[in-house]
Amino acid sequence: MLDRVTLGQDLIDSRGGVLARAGAVLSARSIAEAAVAAPALPRVALGATRLAAEIGAPLEAPVYRHLFAGAGIRAAVERALLEVRLPEALFEELAAVARAAPALHVHALATAAVAVRMLLAAVGDARGVPDLAAAGLLHDLGMRHLPLRLARNRDRLSGAEVAEVASHPILGAFHLAARLGDHPAVAAAHGHHHRCGQGYPLLAAAPSRSVEVVAIASAFAALTAERPYRSDAYDARAAVDVLAAEARERTADLGTVRLLVHALRGGRGDPRTVQLAASRGGQVPEVNRHTPVASPRASP
Repeated sequence: MLDRVTLGQDLIDSRGGVLARAGAVLSARSIAEAAVAAPALPRVALGATRLAAEIGAPLEAPVYRHLFAGAGIRAAVERALLEVRLPEALFEELAAVARAAPALHVHALATAAVAVRMLLAAVGDARGVPDLAAAGLLHDLGMRHLPLRLARNRDRLSGAEVAEVASHPILGAFHLAARLGDHPAVAAAHGHHHRCGQGYPLLAAAPSRSVEVVAIASAFAALTAERPYRSDAYDARAAVDVLAAEARERTADLGTVRLLVHALRGGRGDPRTVQLAASRGGQVPEVNRHTPVASPRASP
């Protein structure tokens, strides 16, 4: 099972700095070592960057109207996003993603907003919420190190392309560890495709609930967005039905899917009592050439 990546070329950041040389083997161990060796870089608040002007977009998207209903909820989510603090170099990485792959940038913003809303529904306005927001923004950073054709692909992926996509959690986690040290965004990048042990890469232990929140938020944001390989997006109801089915099949965390539904219902009551419907509903795409990336058996 995939648990490491051997680099075929240098891993380079948006400033041209070399994060790791070609031939290096990236793994959970090298990610941990990179985190220990990471410099203590100064951090700036998202609210002081150009990204601040963009965080309201997912909060106003019609597909998320049930998640962010009410000015108080929108204000709390926006506040958490504005309080994200990162090294300037990582805001530059997000800007590089926006230029090269706008859909991936929109996905990062939506994932962060949905993850924050879920956490607010679970624990309220806690101190750690901005760090989870940062994890949502950065969880797919590893995709920046893959060929752009993979993000723009309209057809099913080949076996080789599936293997390339499957490397992105390790690439992203290493990149973030080298710049952030020990931070929730590193764990989210590494574990957001764990899928209850049925995904990738192989992890030594199950991810934390915060990583599962980012994973479910990412899946929900992806399903409800336009993609080149399908004719339309899922609406919120249909996306929840997909995730509920995955939870029943034990390829999505049941408690976290319940938390998403709890947030969609306004966050009132106990999320543990949420019942997931077995029947399907909502709008689904007529054409969908999506290629599920199953757990690769070997490390490239």
